[in-house]
Amino acid sequence: MMIKNAEFWKILGTKDIDCVVDNVDAYKTRLKDDSVSLIVTSPPYVTSYEYADLHQLTAIWLGYADKLSEFRSKFIGSIQKDDHLSIDLYSNLGKKTVTGLEQIDKRQAKGVERYFFEMQLCFQEMHRVLKVGSRAFIVIGDTELKRVPIHNADVFIEAMEKIGFKIYKIIKREVPSKILPSTRDKTTGRFTSTSEADRLVYRVECIVGMVKTI
Repeated sequence: MMIKNAEFWKILGTKDIDCVVDNVDAYKTRLKDDSVSLIVTSPPYVTSYEYADLHQLTAIWLGYADKLSEFRSKFIGSIQKDDHLSIDLYSNLGKKTVTGLEQIDKRQAKGVERYFFEMQLCFQEMHRVLKVGSRAFIVIGDTELKRVPIHNADVFIEAMEKIGFKIYKIIKREVPSKILPSTRDKTTGRFTSTSEADRLVYRVECIVGMVKTI
């Protein structure tokens, strides 16, 4: 990462770069329509973690949140949310995945459905703010829950194409084994120690490159 960052800054040279950190929901930004040239993001992974649990100490310590329940409600795909969204998935593969999970665990299926829908809202916001001809790059890998495979990249592509994107480039990237735990829990699909697992974590992530065409 240090090597690549050095190469990046060498390309930029001495140019002044303006950067604004805007702490808002990814599907409700304050950016203007057709104003963005490039989006690069690595969104949450469904089933991997309850992200609010990972960040709760930091959030409370730094004053981001007083109550974990309120903090939790801000995270994409959290199964702890209790509000009722009217969900319409654009991806047929996403619908099929949810249907398969419903036969095994309805609560987990609802969480996956919500995750797909909230990511869909993010894609709609990306489409709104991007200029025509500009690109969005998303780093995502496949996961598994209750032995049901969840093909996140393919679900994302289907949803984004329905919104008005076209595939620009799909890059497969090997995940270094030293960075992430290499095994998953046999029941939940989450990262775990080798002794509690019966399968390997994905070894390949996809960098999904999409271009706004309309």
